[in-house]
Amino acid sequence: MNLKELLYAVLVGVVCGACSSDVKQPVDCVDPFIGTGFHGHTYPGATVPFGAVQLSPDTRAGNWDACAGYHYDDSTLKGFSHTHLSGTGCIDLGDVLFRPTTQKPDLTAETLCLPAAFSHKEEEASAGYYSVVLKEEGIKVELTATAHAGVHRYTFPAGKEAAVIIDLAHLLDNEHIYEATLEQTSDYEIAGMRRTRGWTDNQYVYFVAQFSKPFKTVDFVQERKPVATQAKLTGTHLQACLAFDNSDGEPLVAKVGLSVVSEKNARENLEFEVADFDFDTVRSAARTAWEQALSAIVVEGGNADDRKIFYTALYHSMIAPTIYSDVDGAYYGPDKQVHRAESWTNYSTFSLWDTYRAAHPLYTFIEPERVNDMVKSFLAFFEQNGRLPVWNFQGSETDMMIGYHSVPVIVDAYLKGIGDFDAKKALEACVATANIDSYRGIGLYKKYAYVPYNVTDQYNSENWSLSKTLEYAYDDYCIARMAEKLGDKEVA
Repeated sequence: MNLKELLYAVLVGVVCGACSSDVKQPVDCVDPFIGTGFHGHTYPGATVPFGAVQLSPDTRAGNWDACAGYHYDDSTLKGFSHTHLSGTGCIDLGDVLFRPTTQKPDLTAETLCLPAAFSHKEEEASAGYYSVVLKEEGIKVELTATAHAGVHRYTFPAGKEAAVIIDLAHLLDNEHIYEATLEQTSDYEIAGMRRTRGWTDNQYVYFVAQFSKPFKTVDFVQERKPVATQAKLTGTHLQACLAFDNSDGEPLVAKVGLSVVSEKNARENLEFEVADFDFDTVRSAARTAWEQALSAIVVEGGNADDRKIFYTALYHSMIAPTIYSDVDGAYYGPDKQVHRAESWTNYSTFSLWDTYRAAHPLYTFIEPERVNDMVKSFLAFFEQNGRLPVWNFQGSETDMMIGYHSVPVIVDAYLKGIGDFDAKKALEACVATANIDSYRGIGLYKKYAYVPYNVTDQYNSENWSLSKTLEYAYDDYCIARMAEKLGDKEVA
């Protein structure tokens, strides 16, 4: 019995019972609203497995339950932004907010994006798709995504104005915007970027947005003042209001490509993944991607709620880590330089303290090719940053939580024979990371063989001593097993 067969047998045993003819496909069991209430910190919007784009509504900002931008208790939304975190305890992202409207906004107001009321009765979410009706304006919003692009479809009521606000000043937390640009690049296209400091510093997001209809008018706002220019705008508080002809009654489709490298790459990502403005084709492809990913595990029996809980949990396990390299392999590294992943995919958003115990071992069963690329992402991070990632986010290190839990992920892959990464270099990276005396009590751990709670050294005023001791010991055990298999008895 191989590993996949073993996992299948265990899961069938857990979710037991007679097979029913009305059992849905795994993809149809997913409910993205699970976790969006209380302190779940999940979002209901559209993404694909491990996608770089997470297109979802933002209903709040600035408090702990805004980590994913959306909370089920809310009844108004600010708009729909293209990047979100899921399940985290820290707030960030919410980049490039779109807000469709039938109103003519006040260009001198503090914000162009007035709250839009909505009801859960007119809201729908499934794997790769989200829709909602902005009830006061009568606009139906539909969202879907590819790996690097978000696709919007707005159906405006007949006889009403049709406009879309692009807000680069929108933040989910008290982040700092270093710089932003916004430019009309054709009668159908708007492009721009912003660089921010949030959970990590120097986060770059470039975007290119193309629309299925030409602009009737374009109004820009720079530093909260309307400006009459078609030139590229620069600043820290940039917005645009795009008006469209709504007389034909046809929905407006917007496709938005993202990149962390350049505007050129954002456009290339978009052109590669979304050829035209066929929303339904993109939605169908997103569903197919989820259908294939979720069907890696098939459970029988149980009831509808059991299957919904199981497959939604499996779905949530596949929306992070996230793809971080462009279609040409380019990505922005922790050394603040652009690098290229040749014949592999770079990943970011590694919540390793939370995920090394269960999520990453799961990936070795259902996503071994991605595991190989994730390990290569760790090793590239080590080369560019001097140590393996702890909580890697947007190509940088947050240093959130403790341990050096890239190690068990690497070792698990190696011991299971997964991938073609350089095992000797991986071992060297593990050993080097385990010997950084200045990192969170490692010097004390090496000196005493544990981290004492009442001793400090030149680097540390120590806390979490028991947790650190246990986690360093476990990570070192993993290194020993890898060294043992590689025949390096001294390191073992």
